[in-house]
Amino acid sequence: MAPKVSIITINYNNVSGLKKTIDSVVQQTYKGIEFIVIDGASTDGSVDTLFQQKKHIHVIISEKDSGIYNAMNKGIKKAKGDYLLFLNSGDILTGPTAIEDFVNHPHFGGDIIYGDYKFEQGQKMYPELLPPHYFMKTSLPHQSTFFKKSVFEIMGLYDETYKMGADRAYFIKCFENKEITFQHIDYFLTLFDLSGVSNDPKYLANKKTEDERMLYEFYGSKYEDYKVAVQLEAKRKKAERNSLKGILKRIVNRIKKI
Repeated sequence: MAPKVSIITINYNNVSGLKKTIDSVVQQTYKGIEFIVIDGASTDGSVDTLFQQKKHIHVIISEKDSGIYNAMNKGIKKAKGDYLLFLNSGDILTGPTAIEDFVNHPHFGGDIIYGDYKFEQGQKMYPELLPPHYFMKTSLPHQSTFFKKSVFEIMGLYDETYKMGADRAYFIKCFENKEITFQHIDYFLTLFDLSGVSNDPKYLANKKTEDERMLYEFYGSKYEDYKVAVQLEAKRKKAERNSLKGILKRIVNRIKKI
């Protein structure tokens, strides 16, 4: 039986992005979608848009919240799907068959299933297997990740004390629990809007402080070993990039773009 997918969209005063996201979800060919929109009491016309589209949206909540993760937690509590996908306002699926293609992929399975994403001038692909120190350097894309609903029942909700990195903290928490399985699907699921708070340079210092607290909290005695592993990996990649093979690869890629 095909799983039910709850798509949760968080919005605050981003009516243009909200319209794009709604259109993207409405166009999906996959039939088992529950669409939930959590709005933070927007004043830019977003609420009017939501109620104009209410026949396509199963749950609409518009009220003040304490941040994006507070809103995401509200969405989780309302979701009835087997899997949850967080597709925030401005993010869109890569095509009308995106959800259907993803769910029907031969590798679809597990507790946390992550795909790849595109952005305006590029794309990002993720590794098949995540090394132990993976989350020391980066995170997974929540907008291209399916979470089994039972994960939140077992692991709880997002930690709202993290204002910009609670999704990364949650991934680490789940990854450290060896009962939670991660699975990669080689598929570009979403077109990611890079204009969000987490990518805004003026919030970089606060994000760095949060990240350090998070990494110490979850890794503890392993923190220094993982830090060394990340540094060694960076050196190896730099050496590969500056090798003859690496230089030739970049030249070929540039020629392909011409």
